[in-house]
Amino acid sequence: MRRPPWFLSLPLFALLASPAQAGNQAQPPRFTIRDAIQAEWARQPLTWTEAQKAALPPADRARLERTHQRIGTPGTPPLLPAELEKPTLEIWEAKAAAARTPQERFTALFMLNRLKSPRALLALDGLAPTDAAAWPKHLHLEASLATARLNGGEISPALQAFLDARQKAGKVDPVRAQAARLRLVLAGKEKELLPTVPATPGSVLALMDAWNRTPKPPEVGWFGQLGEGLFLSPRMLKAAPLLDERLGLSGSRRFGPQILHRLMEGGIPDGDSEAAEFVDGWASMDSPAVPMDRGILRLIRAAAFAAIARSKQVLRSSASEVKALNELRDPSVQAAGLAALRATAPEEADQLRSRMVESSNSILRAAAIEDLPSAPADLERLSKRTWSDTQFEAQQTLIQSYARWKMNPEDQKAQLRPWLQHPDWACRWEAYQALVKLDPAAPWPAAPKPTKTDEAILKEAVRLAERGKPVRLRITFGGKRQVTLRLDPTVAPMNVANLVLLARKGYFNGRLVPRVVPDFVVQMGSPYDTMDGGPGYTVRCEDSLDWYGPGSVGMALSGKDTGGSQFFITTNATPHLTGRYTRLGEVEDLDRAMKILDDLELGAKILSIKVLNP
Repeated sequence: MRRPPWFLSLPLFALLASPAQAGNQAQPPRFTIRDAIQAEWARQPLTWTEAQKAALPPADRARLERTHQRIGTPGTPPLLPAELEKPTLEIWEAKAAAARTPQERFTALFMLNRLKSPRALLALDGLAPTDAAAWPKHLHLEASLATARLNGGEISPALQAFLDARQKAGKVDPVRAQAARLRLVLAGKEKELLPTVPATPGSVLALMDAWNRTPKPPEVGWFGQLGEGLFLSPRMLKAAPLLDERLGLSGSRRFGPQILHRLMEGGIPDGDSEAAEFVDGWASMDSPAVPMDRGILRLIRAAAFAAIARSKQVLRSSASEVKALNELRDPSVQAAGLAALRATAPEEADQLRSRMVESSNSILRAAAIEDLPSAPADLERLSKRTWSDTQFEAQQTLIQSYARWKMNPEDQKAQLRPWLQHPDWACRWEAYQALVKLDPAAPWPAAPKPTKTDEAILKEAVRLAERGKPVRLRITFGGKRQVTLRLDPTVAPMNVANLVLLARKGYFNGRLVPRVVPDFVVQMGSPYDTMDGGPGYTVRCEDSLDWYGPGSVGMALSGKDTGGSQFFITTNATPHLTGRYTRLGEVEDLDRAMKILDDLELGAKILSIKVLNP
């Protein structure tokens, strides 16, 4: 007879009990790594008294306090300090004035920019040329400086001297500098671009993103600036010289697919019929005139449909087009296509939605549910189908839709209560969050029964955390490019164990990188090569206040406790993620890793992710 796993051999009441109840009273109380993992998975209130906490060894007491914060049951102290939980100008301007270290200065500058403060550059006051040598090489200021200027800030002569010294010390990335200058030129803050930078996957994405995110005067047409209609040819070759001139590049001709994707993401300006026709052509194109990887083509098509949905201008809608969309195997393209049809051809969108809601693919069902303007007549049947979905997206969308459909409160409660018993904790949590808004006395959800996957993750989490050493994963991309992650199982044991187990199964091998946002993150791990889906289960968040500096590794989420297989690596500091996304660790050899990640192309192939020894 197989011995039950360690966490099933102990009754749940013992897990939640005080040390005097759960253990030998003659022994001093303890709260071990194993106890913390067990408690954070169960997500139930702990019953330790202040006296019992005080009797713990310091390391155990700190572990217990962090566990209380991470469980998040009603009445527990918050993990995030006030400046991150509810940031205000007053708080962050005071922090900017007091900032001294590069981390403090960057964080204050970043947060004040998010608050659109014209005083964001206060965070850099007092820096002198002699400080340039100590400023971290990969803590890039270019985008933040541009944002501060666009918000009304002015660079003082003293700050300019520091920036000039950074430039001389080789700590300014030419691509980031050109992207920042492009934003300023488009906004009328500068007159000329910097000297051109060579076109690479990274520089093309960076400059296209800068183009897309900068408001342009009404007289600047989408095509007028980027080639005067020459992009109407899918080959895009004739437009390359003009594109280079507009963006400050040289040699962009080789990166048509990357440019196309970012153009689609930029959207269609109101009234620009040429741009609308162009985007519509790519939305319906399955075999482009130029050689193109199928993975990037799917991403382009999805972005094209999303642009059409936002602009509501044109779509070649017909029965054959709807049929073609329905036959597509890629869920992200179908989902985006439904939104485009809804904006331009409602009757045909109804046809597509009826097919998608019955699909075996839960990503498609999630898009179909989101498209429903009100609760369907067969809501009970839809709930039963969605209950058993392996992907969380459909379940989350349905739970959130009860309020969106403006169902009366009693009907919403009746729909939500069964979800408190769902086998997946994320569904229980999502339902509780919705239910407590309707009924403040709603009960905290009970712990689900662990699945075999849960058992495996918990066992590995304990093993890795008690071992206490970093776990190293090596990502090999196409082109013999490798990045090694160094993950900390003492901070995020369940999430580290989950990635280790997935890597050992070969889960990531052959997948594509669907998200590359320059100067922000590279995200990967989707089973669909998009930003949808996961491994068929969810993992608890293990938040901490570890700073998200350059090269940090974090779990991608669609809400609390919804981690799975998707993770990201930051390519600059991202202070606003601290405490909100589980941080697992960082990359090794930051210089080498950043060269690869900064120049990674959208749709890059992951050949393998391997667990290294130790």
